[in-house]
Amino acid sequence: MKISRNLTGNISDMTTAIGDFLTGAQGDRSGALSVLNDILGPLPAPDQPSMLEHRAQELGMLPLIRTWQERDNTAVADESTIHALFRPVELQRFSTQTGLSERAAMNILRDLLPSAIRHRAINARAGWQRQMGQTDATTAQQAAGE
Repeated sequence: MKISRNLTGNISDMTTAIGDFLTGAQGDRSGALSVLNDILGPLPAPDQPSMLEHRAQELGMLPLIRTWQERDNTAVADESTIHALFRPVELQRFSTQTGLSERAAMNILRDLLPSAIRHRAINARAGWQRQMGQTDATTAQQAAGE
């Protein structure tokens, strides 16, 4: 029985790997970023950390998130980091919504997460700066009596 389960598991793993290869799933990023951003929720804001920042803080992993936010071309995340930062239901959702096998989804998340966190931080900062610029302009208009 143990041999047949191992054989069945190996065949399933090989079938998944072949399917991922044939469909280009390992290298396909289309839609994956949208799904990831949807799972991550709103961009971080001053005094309003993101869901991921909250989880990272609880796990003592906030310095890693800050490194990803501040630097380009950081190393890929390891699988244990992905499992720590995401709930199983979120990983399953990513796999299902992207149409990727769990293995392909994990590989893409490992590669995509650090750069996605960097881009989210850049976009959040740009939003803060725009908002602050609008606030400054409104304040200047009010001071000028307009």
